[in-house]
Amino acid sequence: MVSRPIRVRHALLATVLLAGVCGSHAGAAGALPRTKEGKPDFQGIWQVRGTAAYDLLDHSASQGMPAGKGVVEGGEIPYQPSAAKTKLENFTNRQTADPLGKCYMPGVPRIMYMEFPFQIFQTPEHIAITFEWSQVYRLIYLNGKPPLHDVVDSWMGDSRAHWEGDTLVVEVTGQNDKTWFDMAGDFHSDALGVTERYTMLDADTIRYEATIKDPKTFTKPWKISVSLIRQKNVGRLMEYQCQAELEEANGAFERDPRTWYPKPGSAPSPLGAPAAMPISQSSTLPTVKTGANLRRTADGKPDLTGYYQSNAGGANYGLEKHRQDQFTPATRGVVIDPADGTLPYQPWARQERINREEPYRGYDDPTAHCFVAGVPRSTYVPSPFQILQTPGYVVLLHERMSWRIIPLDGRSHIPDSVRLWQGDSVGHWEGDTLVVDTTNLNGKTWLNEVGDVVSYAEHVVERFIPTDAGKITYRATVADPIVYTKPWTIEIPLNQQAEELLEVACHEDNGDLQNLKNVRDEFRAQQKKEK
Repeated sequence: MVSRPIRVRHALLATVLLAGVCGSHAGAAGALPRTKEGKPDFQGIWQVRGTAAYDLLDHSASQGMPAGKGVVEGGEIPYQPSAAKTKLENFTNRQTADPLGKCYMPGVPRIMYMEFPFQIFQTPEHIAITFEWSQVYRLIYLNGKPPLHDVVDSWMGDSRAHWEGDTLVVEVTGQNDKTWFDMAGDFHSDALGVTERYTMLDADTIRYEATIKDPKTFTKPWKISVSLIRQKNVGRLMEYQCQAELEEANGAFERDPRTWYPKPGSAPSPLGAPAAMPISQSSTLPTVKTGANLRRTADGKPDLTGYYQSNAGGANYGLEKHRQDQFTPATRGVVIDPADGTLPYQPWARQERINREEPYRGYDDPTAHCFVAGVPRSTYVPSPFQILQTPGYVVLLHERMSWRIIPLDGRSHIPDSVRLWQGDSVGHWEGDTLVVDTTNLNGKTWLNEVGDVVSYAEHVVERFIPTDAGKITYRATVADPIVYTKPWTIEIPLNQQAEELLEVACHEDNGDLQNLKNVRDEFRAQQKKEK
């Protein structure tokens, strides 16, 4: 029997400890970063902790899969009997059957716990999540409105969110049945519904929960929970272009030694090292005035946020003006410097540009493989894009599934040896004009389907000039001493529309590439026969 004084001391100690625990939680909650609207501020670079991407359940190690602890509440996924058999078949065939092995989009929730970092951007009406893996992104709507279009089954689904206190709740609908939850073969049907809950536990930890509902596959809903950890020493996302890396490795996408960034130990470029070419916009170009009554952000800068479509005049079929021919439509020409609208090509590059128009070269266009378009082509590919503007960043989300992150904090470019499809962009404001400087490009992109040429020496300075409500004049000046004799500039209007991005699953639905390859292979076979 415990005496009364000891009981009192225990009670007092428990009260003190409880107060300390409550105080520590209150302090943690009070210390959460918050937006000016008072909501938890999720902005930053995050990465999962754990092995959920390999198997959601407790699992031993097997080929290509490290051992790990499960993340399913209750330790079991409630499969219906027939679905349980399919899951076992998936596991057995996982090396070839996993959709992710084909570089297809992972779906939700799998994308959230893959072992790649991602960056969150947050505004009162949107949350954007940009993923390093294949430049996939999610655009989550917080405006309380239903989708503008009927939800069509897609790989990443439609995401609509609301706040429950300090927890962000996201309802994900409209996903197809082609994705898995993990490498172990856990799967779902097209009846999948996912409810995500993002709760910030402290400034550097988000508890991510996903409740899975799928009456065709499971006997009841079930839930997973993982920790997302802030990556404090990661200054920016890089790229892992899954399909591009796969095709380069197996030889399906072939290196061009003249334009691609040289690999360590590879032979020098046949064109030699690039000469210096300072980039500058011609002083003879007409001035474009910014609008007088522009919508502005809290810091007084023009608010460029919105859904845009370029009025590119066929730039994706040629930057220079030309008439319609057998293979391409007419283009109005978007080159404003030089004044004659002609790109100042080096002789070898003009010949390469002409050769790329041949039908057998269609397979060589990276966008035919559904690789990202690069800069500046991403802006005038005939597909819309969304601009989000947060303190310190402008983010472009291209419907043709890629993103560009433009920091505005005055940082330097990344090391020259790191080369990316979309390059490294840094921005600043010159009055009301957003100026974006992009370097570190890999030289693998084409400027359009007819093959206007750039190399790894490409340096781009873009100007987003807001001229009126919902209107931007886009100018891009390109310097590339390997390909051109001097810098040149294009100009394209961008027009805002009351629309929402849809999903373009280019790689997943690519039915044309094989036909282009057949044309290329037939040409090569004929050339070989004639030798």
